[in-house]
Amino acid sequence: MKNGYLVKTVLACAVATAWSAAPLVAVAQEDRISLEEVIVTARKREESLQDVAVAVTALTDQLQQSTVRNLANTQEFVPNLLIDTTPGNQGASISIRGISFQETDKSFDPPNGVILDGVFLGSSAGALLNNFDIDRIEVLRGPQGTLFGKNTIGGAINVIRSKPTKEWGGELRIAAGDFGKEEIQGLVNMPLTDKGGLKLYGAKLDSDGYIENDLINEDMGGTDYQQMGATVAFDITDNFDISLTLERTDDDSDLGAWGNFNKFSDFTCISTLGGIPGLVPASPAAIGSGCMELDENSDEDHSSQNAPNTPDISSDYANLTMNWMVGDWALTSITGYMDRDEELRLEYDASFNEFLTVEAENEYEQFSQEFRVNGNVTDNINLTAGLYYWESEYEQFQESFDMWYYFQNLNPFPIQGYGPGEVSQTLRGEGDNTSYAAFANMDWNLTERLLLNLGGRITYEEKTFSGRTGEYVNQVTGDLIVAEGPDRDLEDDWTEFSPRVALQYSLSDDAMVFGSFSSGFRSGGFFARTQNIDGLTSYDPEYVDTWEIGVKSELWDNRIRLNATAFYSDYTDKQEDIIVADSTGAVGSVITNAAEVEIMGVEIEFTAALTEKLTVFANYGYIDSEYTKFDADINDDGIVTDNTGLVLRNTPENTLQLGGNWVQPLSFGELGLNYNYYWRDEYQTVFQNDPLGHVDSAGFHNASIDLAFLDHYRISFYGRNLSDERYARVILIPPVSNFGQWNEPRNYGVEFSLQF
Repeated sequence: MKNGYLVKTVLACAVATAWSAAPLVAVAQEDRISLEEVIVTARKREESLQDVAVAVTALTDQLQQSTVRNLANTQEFVPNLLIDTTPGNQGASISIRGISFQETDKSFDPPNGVILDGVFLGSSAGALLNNFDIDRIEVLRGPQGTLFGKNTIGGAINVIRSKPTKEWGGELRIAAGDFGKEEIQGLVNMPLTDKGGLKLYGAKLDSDGYIENDLINEDMGGTDYQQMGATVAFDITDNFDISLTLERTDDDSDLGAWGNFNKFSDFTCISTLGGIPGLVPASPAAIGSGCMELDENSDEDHSSQNAPNTPDISSDYANLTMNWMVGDWALTSITGYMDRDEELRLEYDASFNEFLTVEAENEYEQFSQEFRVNGNVTDNINLTAGLYYWESEYEQFQESFDMWYYFQNLNPFPIQGYGPGEVSQTLRGEGDNTSYAAFANMDWNLTERLLLNLGGRITYEEKTFSGRTGEYVNQVTGDLIVAEGPDRDLEDDWTEFSPRVALQYSLSDDAMVFGSFSSGFRSGGFFARTQNIDGLTSYDPEYVDTWEIGVKSELWDNRIRLNATAFYSDYTDKQEDIIVADSTGAVGSVITNAAEVEIMGVEIEFTAALTEKLTVFANYGYIDSEYTKFDADINDDGIVTDNTGLVLRNTPENTLQLGGNWVQPLSFGELGLNYNYYWRDEYQTVFQNDPLGHVDSAGFHNASIDLAFLDHYRISFYGRNLSDERYARVILIPPVSNFGQWNEPRNYGVEFSLQF
């Protein structure tokens, strides 16, 4: 177990268990308690966290805690970070300093990147990585691009997994918990000659789900996840090394178990209340079953869907990394590839009324190549520079069922006279995103205490889209009712320069202050999930300029670490995804550039080694955001309105993280107690600020008891959300239906670990 502090000794001999990153107990004539130095690669080289003029939080010891199950749990340690699961395909909705993303369509780029061993994951689907075999997670806040291959405007979550040790060894974790949770994860390291090594790893995660469906007598929202991978690494020479990772995941986990949030004004509800004569036919479902207020089978623990939201998802990942030392210069090449296939069934009406079900097939493929060089130009100047190439392709197809019967009197197409479930409509599209970039970052020590950082990135992006209006199909005969429209091919491109400048000044060996300016952009594009192909045009890029001032310090003889940052971001041409309906009843999303936003805030991070056994932390984040100019047609009804009073989505004003860990050495090992409390303010998830999108403020308690023994074993008992706080993330599809996913209730588990 990692305990978060380092006992430094003079004339000492250290005794440590296999779970420790640093000695836990020391015997010495004189010793001193201090916090363990945190090494990060936020600037593409190993540096102390306290020496970089970047707002970054690094998680290392925290990842060993059994309460940290996946990437979403990192928000319990990082200020101004919010991570939710996006209902629809288990996508990661990540908000950093109010810059957020919750769209799972492959044609829309995330503004906050998840980077896995140097490879940017271009799709939010599958980005909620499982917490196993991860050495470190670095959460960088603010625009990134002068040091990273792929640029982001909000921030980046940099995930670094373990490298092959080139020695015999491994780890096994077995866990069980509430709701039928059964997990087994493991890895084995082995040598390959005296210069190489192989790491094999795998995982099998299963659960029944925490949502009951009494109508079909089945638990929903369960997990069915498998992962297998291998990394081979060789030191070809003393100056050249290479590693290759190949990985396959198969995920058949339910895509949420949704609650019924249909209003009385939504067609799903209206149809179960007798419909509207001459306009909306009555549903054969039970009276009121489509309405949130009348559905007794839907709440935070129950769903009234007709069947689970079932997927068949497979993903292949490859990473080839090469490092070559040429004199004092380090050359790095990272080649990344991912291929993801999805087959999905999604019941968007979220009720026992069969109103809107979608079956989808999506294919997504990405390739990236980064070349980077780092070294000292002079004794005072360090340079990192690189070239980057990115290409992603997607093909998407979906077929929507049931609702066309209810829309037949509204729809101008000739589909009148059909019964429930007899008509479906298709939607298909494909696209390509190609990006070229060159970036450079220079650190210039002007004096022994003053450092100037200059960086820049030039990016060229080109996007294409090909799509056609959908066809209507007779589900009884298989005949076409209305054929697809002709293909429409679209193309657009953008070139942008993104600078960064920073100054940092060392007040002493234990404290420094910094100020910085950085600019980022996210390119425009074509949003594929729309029926209005004939009217589709590209949306524009969005831009963020961010100013920061900060201080990083270590106090009390390095027993306290206190870092603070204040920031201001000017967000222009902000892209927003809005779900709207057209005159035919078809619903889809449009992207609008939502004018100007100002975001300012503060982040404070405090860690203290109070004793040899007790370490505590307290982090706080504050955000003040507002639309400063927003005149737009946000309802796609041809009416431009002033929307500056809207609240920015996914932006709680305050976040707070508190916790600590206590370790008691034993004759046969050690006993550890870990606790953390995460509180976040209320926030809104719906762009138009509908009351259904309001999420109340809440606090979450997590704790574990860990017993490490006999140098190689550990057993942990953990509990998450101990206060049983419940909230739902709701998605609106007006005027068709609304659905929401409730968070997991209080749950407990036990985990056994073996290192060898």
